[in-house]
Amino acid sequence: MLAAAWSLYAAGTHPRVFTAGNDASRWALVESLVDHDSASIERSRFRGTVDRVLVGGREYSNKPPLLALAGAALYAPLGAATGWRIADPATGGRVIWLLTVLLVGLPAAATVALLDGALARPGSLGAGTRALITLALAAGTLLYSFAVTLNNHVPAAFFLLAATLAALDGRAGRSGLACGLAGALDLLPGFGFAPFLAGVLGRPAAGRGARWARFAAGIGAGAALSALANLATVGSLLPAKLLPGAVDLSAQAGPSAAGVVLPQSPFYALEILFGAHGLLAVSPVLLLGAIGLARSPRLPPFGTGAAWAWIGAGVAVQVAGHALVAGSYGGWSFGFRYLIPVHALLLLAAPAALAGRAARVAFAALLPASVLFAALGAYHPWPPAYEQATSGDPVAALVTNPIGGNAAAWLAVHRPGTRLAEAAGRRFVSPDPELRRRYFALFFGTRGDLATMRRFTR
Repeated sequence: MLAAAWSLYAAGTHPRVFTAGNDASRWALVESLVDHDSASIERSRFRGTVDRVLVGGREYSNKPPLLALAGAALYAPLGAATGWRIADPATGGRVIWLLTVLLVGLPAAATVALLDGALARPGSLGAGTRALITLALAAGTLLYSFAVTLNNHVPAAFFLLAATLAALDGRAGRSGLACGLAGALDLLPGFGFAPFLAGVLGRPAAGRGARWARFAAGIGAGAALSALANLATVGSLLPAKLLPGAVDLSAQAGPSAAGVVLPQSPFYALEILFGAHGLLAVSPVLLLGAIGLARSPRLPPFGTGAAWAWIGAGVAVQVAGHALVAGSYGGWSFGFRYLIPVHALLLLAAPAALAGRAARVAFAALLPASVLFAALGAYHPWPPAYEQATSGDPVAALVTNPIGGNAAAWLAVHRPGTRLAEAAGRRFVSPDPELRRRYFALFFGTRGDLATMRRFTR
């Protein structure tokens, strides 16, 4: 399972850096650390990313630095052995592809394998149902869409699933360490889930104190690693965006707090689930996972119902927390990427919703659309799209449905002039051919595909 999923992700991994900001910010730090011997990114070829912080006349990535530090640790010996350089047009694509496959594609495949192994535990789950659930995670969710680009949500998903399974098995130290590593990569999904895993570990009461102590030690190790990563890059235990006098450029487009753009729509909590960027709209197969999670306290796939109640509460808090503090639908991204770490947890609970034949048929019926949408996301995980009212490029804002926008762009290249391509372009981009041309030029330019971009550039 690991090899099959990893092969899928490796085949779709992009050998280019996207200019939407998120992965460019991380690549800027990787390149600066190795090729410029500096943690500030003003000499990187990707310094133009909007996801950067100005502090004392220097420029820094505003992302949690642990993933970029891991990338630099791989890139340094690779460059020394091969002479490959990110800035070299002849070899840069090889570096980008290989590091993404190792840092993101491998954790994504490991997440799939971990889920598959968990579903194989003794119980009533048939082999066919288990295969459907595993396939759904591997190819029918945003895990697939973002396994092909450098981002922190996917490796955080692996550690959060590992932490949850360890907690269900009563392995407190292992659960705490995995949860701490998830938090070091992705703050809210990792550390924000810790109290709920502590709740899972609270039963039975006998030995609870010792389990909590081991769990806390693991969490502390992750927090210390996160702080040390900050110290190594910006000279402070605090993240770059929280340094005194820091100006976070990514938070300048609208109301923000602690460097995060805040939601502006009163319906945002519903939109991140059911809207065009929403979790259940982009990955509809997760609907059965959500139903299963709601039922799992009464019908636990394994473990106790009380433990699953804690897991369900943790997922609900993740959704609510991101609805309150993470505006702009994830920026230029295909789907609400902040919730990628809970995908595997939803599908881990899916067996509780699939006891009947009708539910399994519904799950199988939703799977093809989910796979199609996930593949469209892998085509461009960071497409230009509407963010919210006070931010965003006017051309990017032409597209309010990333699924349709990605489909229209793909059709414009692979089925140009057909009725389907024209219909998709009019519906999802603009009825105006000139505006469509401008959007497609931006789409492929941000994808790093300059040859295709020129086809739409005058």
